[in-house]
Amino acid sequence: MFWNKRVAVLISALIIAAITISILTYVRRPSLEGLAGLNGPTADSIIADGQSSSWSVHADGSESRLAILLTDEDSSWLGLAEGLKSIGVPFLITRNTKAAVQHKVVLAYPAISGRLLDAEDLETLAQHVESGGTLIATQILGGGLQGVFGFDRIEESRDHSEIRFSGSHPTLSFIDRPEERTVRIGNPDKDLHRIGTQAFVGATNILATYDDGSAAMVAHASKQGGQAYAIGFDLGFFILKSANGRNGGVSRNYANAYEPSVDTWLRWIKSVYTQSEPAAITLHSAPEGRDLAVVISFDIDYSNSMTNTRAFSDLLSELGIPGTFFIQTKYFDDYNDKAFFNDFTLPIVQHLNESGMEVASHSVTHAKTFSDMPLGEGSERFPDYQPRVLNEGRTWNASILGELRVSKYLLEQVTETEVVSFRPGYLATPARLPEALDASGYKYASSATSGNVLTHLPYRMTFSRGYDSATGVFQFPIAIEDEIPPHMNLREEPAVDLAKRLAEYGGCYVVLIHPNVTKEKIEFLNAVVPELKRFAWFGTLQQFGDWWTMRDGVSVDARIFEDEMVITVDSELPIQGLRLDLDTDWIPQSPLPDGVSFSPGSVYIAAAGTELSITMNMPSMDR
Repeated sequence: MFWNKRVAVLISALIIAAITISILTYVRRPSLEGLAGLNGPTADSIIADGQSSSWSVHADGSESRLAILLTDEDSSWLGLAEGLKSIGVPFLITRNTKAAVQHKVVLAYPAISGRLLDAEDLETLAQHVESGGTLIATQILGGGLQGVFGFDRIEESRDHSEIRFSGSHPTLSFIDRPEERTVRIGNPDKDLHRIGTQAFVGATNILATYDDGSAAMVAHASKQGGQAYAIGFDLGFFILKSANGRNGGVSRNYANAYEPSVDTWLRWIKSVYTQSEPAAITLHSAPEGRDLAVVISFDIDYSNSMTNTRAFSDLLSELGIPGTFFIQTKYFDDYNDKAFFNDFTLPIVQHLNESGMEVASHSVTHAKTFSDMPLGEGSERFPDYQPRVLNEGRTWNASILGELRVSKYLLEQVTETEVVSFRPGYLATPARLPEALDASGYKYASSATSGNVLTHLPYRMTFSRGYDSATGVFQFPIAIEDEIPPHMNLREEPAVDLAKRLAEYGGCYVVLIHPNVTKEKIEFLNAVVPELKRFAWFGTLQQFGDWWTMRDGVSVDARIFEDEMVITVDSELPIQGLRLDLDTDWIPQSPLPDGVSFSPGSVYIAAAGTELSITMNMPSMDR
């Protein structure tokens, strides 16, 4: 009897304790009244069908452009086109060999062979070089042009993982860093994802070699000064494979380091173009003529990070720069954390927007399983969308479209401002993320590190991370992140050094910071930002993205008339803050159009409409 009473008392105490804990938990639970009554988004997200992009949209332009001679439509020409856009080389694409050789610089892609080109086409290319033109070609598989390129035969392989540039050829003069001197095309430790290569046997002028010492790129000059360059792999395929994160761990570093394995090739093509084309004009890749584009961004995916956000936004305001805050809209408790998108934190989000910062989406769940989530129906909406992270490997009731749609909707309701930028938790990238972003109204993503994609330049994402269909979403790779040791305040000098390297060609410098702690990261920003402001432009991801979108729609052509040249600039959007780089000997005729200024070697368009014409006086030239 005594024990029965003790058991009863114990059970009663446990029940009372449980009730008390439940009451206290409910009382302490942040209120969600600020989200009450919200129901949306009401419009469904419709996924595009992924129709292959057409090369013909790039068919027009003057003879001053680089001409891509497309020898096979069923190829990764899209990677080459998007790469040239990123580096700022004007180009057009043609299937007509005779039309191509009207241009000083021709790039034959994806291959030269007797199957892809007939005898007349092959002879036309040979005569182009013989008469002083420049020909770049990838994959010389046949056709009898070995003599034009200066080699005897090819040996095919899938054993190569690195290419080393060597010699003092003028087109390689920009290469002065170890990471540029040796670039990756495959993983040395894994042969599964290596691409096919061709080594040039018997070459006399070798510009680059594979890791086994065989020739990877060769050059040959004609008696009339023409130049022929042969590259032993599919460059367009390699660019897309890297951009889509399908290169099988090629990268030497994940982040916080220089990884130009794609950029070095693009810079080399630009070098050939500017040295060979007398009327060469290129588009600079950073806004307002600055040397570098910097975006300071923050990932808010933890309750304490939300409360620390104010310290970082205040710091950016003191430094005179804006930033982008990727915010997880966590309106429920689960395995990861308690709800921190609530009445207490909504004013913090509103303050960010009012302070000139960009508010962007960091998903709803911030789940490690984001890459494995189903696409979803495209009709997911708040408050019915109720996913939960059950553990690190399992998420319930979540979808890619749900994460995109609901987070964007909630942030827009809170800030009364359009949300256009997205970054997934853990940088997890589902195959169908690009088209899901497009369908959900996003324009810009920062979901990959520059190490993973082998480039420090923005680029357009492709449908299902594939090879033949472009989306309307641009990717901005992350250069610096905060989680790799050592602490950020212990690596300020390397961060500045990386920025200076990227400034050599107008790279993109996105910084990712988690505001879970403040001291070391504030010290980093206080030290690094003033150094970078000497030569860099600062803005939000949306500001940079809007500028990049404008630049992407700009076409530049030059036409020569005796001793003068007329530059025409056409744009889909009003032009702002765009620098054109050109020969230092060119001098503009006055007056320049309103909003345009000149300094030796460049024309700067501060503000203009969608059409512009500039006449330049120039020394006599040989076309």
